[in-house]
Amino acid sequence: MYRHGKEAEKLVLKKSDYLAYRVRCLSMLREPQIRGALSYGGVIWRLTLELLLADDGLYHRAVELCVAGPVLDRGKDSLVLVFPSGADGTLYVDNRINDQQADILCGMYWRYCGKFDDTLTVEHLSWWPKPAVWKSSGFNTGIWNPSNEDWFQQRMLAIQDGTEMPRNGDRWRSSMKFNQYTSRLANSVEKAAVPVLNKHFGSA
Repeated sequence: MYRHGKEAEKLVLKKSDYLAYRVRCLSMLREPQIRGALSYGGVIWRLTLELLLADDGLYHRAVELCVAGPVLDRGKDSLVLVFPSGADGTLYVDNRINDQQADILCGMYWRYCGKFDDTLTVEHLSWWPKPAVWKSSGFNTGIWNPSNEDWFQQRMLAIQDGTEMPRNGDRWRSSMKFNQYTSRLANSVEKAAVPVLNKHFGSA
């Protein structure tokens, strides 16, 4: 989505803009994308869950997709990850969303701010933090914890009240430092998960 304005200006949108963002997300979430977004984790997982919970039929279909396994051969917009094979040569695959689809779920806007030395200045703003910002933030502990949920609900209410607007990357990063030790916790969770996954699925 595109907007015009100066970089220093706060982007002000209406409630209808957020509703339009949700409609765009739902139109993008076909079967492979639903499974790929849910397996993405972090804020992408939570945003997808929020969208699915608004539609009982879509939610139940998502549950079926998660149980049934990867959705393959669904066209160019369907991204499939292939994981390294185990000792027996077995390949593991799963659905994944691409960067553009992740941007849609985060509600990204491109704001054209003018030209500088014949170069067009573009600012990226989004309703929700992009995956790279989330991953490097103090909110990323490897699991969706109660503090994450509190933050998500407060942000959602503020958006619905019209008191919160899309932010650029710098504003997102500065507002999501949280705790300097959370990255250590995320690493510990990942290290603890590796032997469990290897035990049940074989080492890579």
